[in-house]
Amino acid sequence: MKPEIYKEVKEKFEKVKRSLPYLELKIKTRNKKEIEDSVAYLVYLLHRVHKQVMEVDSSASIQELHNRLWWFRNQKVDDERKFVDVNKLYQSWARKYDVDNNLLIFLEEKVSKEFFGDVDSKMVLDLGCGTGRYSIPLARSGAEVTSIDFTNAMLKRAREKAKKSNLDVTFKKFDISKYKSDKKFDLIISMLVLEHVKNLEKVISVINKASKIGTNVVISNIHPEMLRKDVDEKGKAKGWILSGKKTNQYYHPLEKYVDLFFEKGFVLTKVKNLVYEKKYQGFRKFKKFAGLKDKSIGIIMRFEKIK
Repeated sequence: MKPEIYKEVKEKFEKVKRSLPYLELKIKTRNKKEIEDSVAYLVYLLHRVHKQVMEVDSSASIQELHNRLWWFRNQKVDDERKFVDVNKLYQSWARKYDVDNNLLIFLEEKVSKEFFGDVDSKMVLDLGCGTGRYSIPLARSGAEVTSIDFTNAMLKRAREKAKKSNLDVTFKKFDISKYKSDKKFDLIISMLVLEHVKNLEKVISVINKASKIGTNVVISNIHPEMLRKDVDEKGKAKGWILSGKKTNQYYHPLEKYVDLFFEKGFVLTKVKNLVYEKKYQGFRKFKKFAGLKDKSIGIIMRFEKIK
């Protein structure tokens, strides 16, 4: 920090310290309005400190402080969550999965079609199909779809949706890291799945064995940078997927995907960050995600097998 900035910050911080006894006095009065005014003044002083330290304008400082408050609030909730394994988590989530206001799914589905391309008459493998949120529309678009998942409740819901739509989709119960295909597919997708997989290389080997020259592989995930700040020495992240619960979640940087796929003869042909852009921030159903404004919360990638 520059000496002149340090001097100004120190002066403002001294004001913060001098204001604390005043807040304590107001709290003793139990007068809500006086307490509110005192707290508001302290917040203003802290904002001035933050603005000076970060060397940003007022609006940027206020937005970042808002994001931080959102983050700290949810960290507290995080400490109280109950751990469940991935299968049980999705087992309990299956009934509400399709109607939850899931911001990441919303952003992903806005762009996924451009990554899939034309699927008419194509053979498609959906690894970790869940409730069939992609299996069903892909089959409706003329694809021959094989869908894999290891959660009974998710598969049940997917089968119900396929039957209701009079669509012929092959659903199989498997752990995707152990699946062995006897077919070669034109398109393989795995959407919001692989952050739950500890051994990424295993799944990419499964994908490779189900691929041929020209096969496209589309993967979406929580953005690795969203996980990196919470990862432990074993590569395990917080597992913040469903409110009140946590589960196994792993940090796999983008370069890890690129390297592992490259070893199997794939190249990265398309990638896009899934950003909570301003045009979506007015949607009431996403108000609870205010702390994620303008952040890349997900990523979608497409690889092609060339050898």
